[in-house]
Amino acid sequence: MAVSLSRLRICRLNAKDGEPDKRACVYHSSQTKIIRHSLLRFPRYLTLLHMSEKHSSISLNVFLCLLALLIGSGGFVGLASLREEPAKRDVETKVFNVEVFEVQRVNLQEIVKGFGSVVAEREVVYSAQLSGEVVSVSRRLKVGEAVSGPKFFPNDPLLETGSSRTEGDVLLSIDPEVYHERLAQADQAVEEGLAELQTLKQQEQNNARLLETSRRNYSIAKADHARMEQLAKDGTVTQNQLTLSQLDERRYERAFIEADNLHSLFPAQRQQLQKRLDRLNTEKKLAAINVRRTEVRAPFSGLLTEVHVEKGQYVQPGTPLYRVTQIDAVEIAVPLHPLDFAKIAELVLAGDQPLVELAENEVASARWTGRVVRISPEADMATRTIDVLVEVDNKGVALPLLPGSFVQARIQGPVLKNVVVIPRAAVIGNSPGSTRVFVERDGKAVEVAVEVSRRLEAQAFISAGLTPGDRVVMTNLDVLTNGSHIAVQATTSAAESLRDGQTLMLRD
Repeated sequence: MAVSLSRLRICRLNAKDGEPDKRACVYHSSQTKIIRHSLLRFPRYLTLLHMSEKHSSISLNVFLCLLALLIGSGGFVGLASLREEPAKRDVETKVFNVEVFEVQRVNLQEIVKGFGSVVAEREVVYSAQLSGEVVSVSRRLKVGEAVSGPKFFPNDPLLETGSSRTEGDVLLSIDPEVYHERLAQADQAVEEGLAELQTLKQQEQNNARLLETSRRNYSIAKADHARMEQLAKDGTVTQNQLTLSQLDERRYERAFIEADNLHSLFPAQRQQLQKRLDRLNTEKKLAAINVRRTEVRAPFSGLLTEVHVEKGQYVQPGTPLYRVTQIDAVEIAVPLHPLDFAKIAELVLAGDQPLVELAENEVASARWTGRVVRISPEADMATRTIDVLVEVDNKGVALPLLPGSFVQARIQGPVLKNVVVIPRAAVIGNSPGSTRVFVERDGKAVEVAVEVSRRLEAQAFISAGLTPGDRVVMTNLDVLTNGSHIAVQATTSAAESLRDGQTLMLRD
């Protein structure tokens, strides 16, 4: 057999000792010398070359690949034997630095938060009550000016009535000429009515005297006619004389009846005239009131917040003149969720007025204080919230709370007594039965199952699983496992955790 590769011819092998016949071999390149040398060193592979010349090229490629692998493996093993063994080190225990929270039983007051707009407790847009030209305007009729209203001084020992009243500041005047004329007319009409009433009283007195005379004359005539009837029976007087006496009696009777009828009409006439006089007096009073109304005064003490009139302007009843606002006390309607409303309503219905701290926004410190004085009897149809009414006293405050402001209200709600509360971030798990925390014990983090009764923003209320004195791990929770070694770097208490709390406040 012979193999040919790259113009290489390998001759037949010696059948006796397996050595190639050097005389029958012809080499055509330097590569064939290397292959020949390798074949002579590994005689056990020569049997692979006993194949036909047709497949000799493929077999030689396989042989070369195996040869390269053997050489590479030998080199790798040799290099590996020259590497030094690494030094062995003792395994160190991993210790995690953590911060802990010391568990305590505390009394907490819940803070209910809300927002609301400030409105003045007393505010009015004063309108004209008369028609006419504005003939004068006070220099104080400007927005922002303080005006004084009527003042009462009860129990004044200098006055018989025991009290006095001063009028408010005059802010403008409406032309009073027409109203003075109407007052004069009304006064004259009253005087005429009084004169008519006096005349009627005199007529009534005269009629009374006339009635008395008619009654007396009628009585005399009646007695004379009775006497004449008796004489006629005796035949002393004639029938003609008796008839004349009867006619006299009837004439006096008729005069008495007329006088009596006239006298009975006087009470109705007097009553009618008195009613007319009362009406005239009322008109006179109204005219006098209109005269006073020509001087438009401040209805109460406060600040002018709007001015709608100028000198020379013609006004009619109902024309807005100015708006005056009293800021001594303001009110805020704070809408609350029904659950929060129930907490505050329970306190108000029990007679308490919860304290309220007010600030410009959520992060600002409280600037004003007030009290919840009332609760709304109905919910808002659109938002389903219910209002609580907060009253703020601005007296003596350097910067009063002004109407129109929008503020945050922090209402002191019910007190939660003897509760265990920890930072919410320290609780692992959310579903019931899976909540747990890490507690520091003897330098290790021990996993403890807890029951969370309530979560309120950054705090969690624990109903079971923790006791006062336990130290709950708050940091590095993502790398801790049960039994991990820990080193406490800082300890936080409930007082420190709730120092800047927005929804809970520590109470004694």
